[in-house]
Amino acid sequence: MTPAEPTDPAERAFYVEEFAGSTIVAGIVAHDADVRAGLARAAASLDAGAARFAVVVEADAAEVARALGGEVAHLGPPSLDEARRIAPDEAAGLWLALTDARRVVVDAPAGATSEVAAAVAVATRATKLVLTDAAGGWGLPPRSFADIATHEDALRAQLADRQGGAVVEALALALHGGVANVNLCRPHDLDRELFTFDGAGTLFTSGGYVELSDLGVDDLPAVERLVAQGVAAGLLRPRSRAEVARLAATGLGARVVGSGHLAGLVSLETAPYEGLGVGEIASLSTVSRFSGAGAGALLVEGVVERAAAQGLREVFAVTVSEAAAAFFARRGFAEVEPGAIPAAKWAGYDADRRRLARAFVRSVTDGEQGTLGF
Repeated sequence: MTPAEPTDPAERAFYVEEFAGSTIVAGIVAHDADVRAGLARAAASLDAGAARFAVVVEADAAEVARALGGEVAHLGPPSLDEARRIAPDEAAGLWLALTDARRVVVDAPAGATSEVAAAVAVATRATKLVLTDAAGGWGLPPRSFADIATHEDALRAQLADRQGGAVVEALALALHGGVANVNLCRPHDLDRELFTFDGAGTLFTSGGYVELSDLGVDDLPAVERLVAQGVAAGLLRPRSRAEVARLAATGLGARVVGSGHLAGLVSLETAPYEGLGVGEIASLSTVSRFSGAGAGALLVEGVVERAAAQGLREVFAVTVSEAAAAFFARRGFAEVEPGAIPAAKWAGYDADRRRLARAFVRSVTDGEQGTLGF
């Protein structure tokens, strides 16, 4: 199999920061040279953020340890009790190995990689568990995100054939045992799953993965990166650095629960429309992986609540993206002619972009579609 292409440096840097200081556990059901190369790339990136990395394998552990490079602790298969928990003395050994070496390879009995990896993740209070399976993530194509709190019955039914049911049991064991999130992907895709915005499999959580908060001055570099990504993708219009800072100063952020890492942003623009009772949803942007985690919906509902608190009647949004247009329609916005938008919106607006622009409006008082009847 062809090795995965190197990931985008900006995306990798995002996740190096996201995982900094945390513990990541991976259960690798099979490995060849390409899989080991991916593990080596992941280990190097995790090491850049002083993260700890435990890899659970059931064969040729010495080869995996050599691929990881540097100081690697090698532990034998842990014993599990009836609840599939690791005994305290063995858990303590894991803690010490991960603290001292930061890279640990753990043996697993044949056919028990996922179960042991989940037990290791729970015992070490890991931030993330990566399970691997030849079939990859959940669904065709794989869903980028799923909440086990709402999908557990479907998951148990649809993943029942994965490793004899071990995959879904490991998912449940880890998430109910306090692991923040679990990824499921093919062994060859581990590096891409961990270090790209789109991923290569499915990210599972139990409950929300992102939360809403105000932005602060410490967030400005991350806001600048998000806006630049949106501009590069053609989703946002170019803005000066001062304009981006203004967006941040008036904006809301969607943050990854636990780390506080910025996964999306939105701003409510009101100054150009003073006296009209309307505001503009500006610079709605999310890291693609977190769109499936509900970041976009969370941001829109948050900005609608803010508009209502300011006494506005309606909010509107303008986009040139088909995906964004569909998103606004799903969130209760009505499409209107661009000419129905306040004239101030179009002052200095790029003519080519305006020809592609679509406009949407929503009431902030009753959740119904708006009319911009100012």
